[in-house]
Amino acid sequence: MARWGKWLGITFTVFGTVFLLENLDVFLLNWSLYILLSGVALILVFFLNRELAVFLLPGVTLLIYGLLFFYCQITGWEHLAQWWPLLLIAPGLSFAILYGVRPQAKHYLYSASVLTGFGLLFFLRKVEYIKFWPVILIGAGLILLVRFYSSTNHS
Repeated sequence: MARWGKWLGITFTVFGTVFLLENLDVFLLNWSLYILLSGVALILVFFLNRELAVFLLPGVTLLIYGLLFFYCQITGWEHLAQWWPLLLIAPGLSFAILYGVRPQAKHYLYSASVLTGFGLLFFLRKVEYIKFWPVILIGAGLILLVRFYSSTNHS
């Protein structure tokens, strides 16, 4: 609890100072920057204490979300219709980084593959010059189903 208390105390102090300065009109931060800065803070906690790898998952995810939301605020929210697969890819990349830090935890790699894979598939779904790529996905799915049902019938 002492470690958590230390980092929680630092986090409360930093955020409290930022909120107070904003309330006193010393500066104004865009709300998406709070998400981005929260991610940076969580990643920084990991780099200050490598035992706290659990902070990487929300840290990387919030960093990517903050960048996405900041981009959309600057360029227009209609871009979110194109970039929303990052909402799946961000935690996928977070799990991949967590797996890189803790390679003995294979479930991180599985989660990373599923989330990142689905996110990439959603990005690819509307690529005009390779319009028929989903046929490969359908074929792979059918092959897996045939293998599954043929192995369960013989067992």
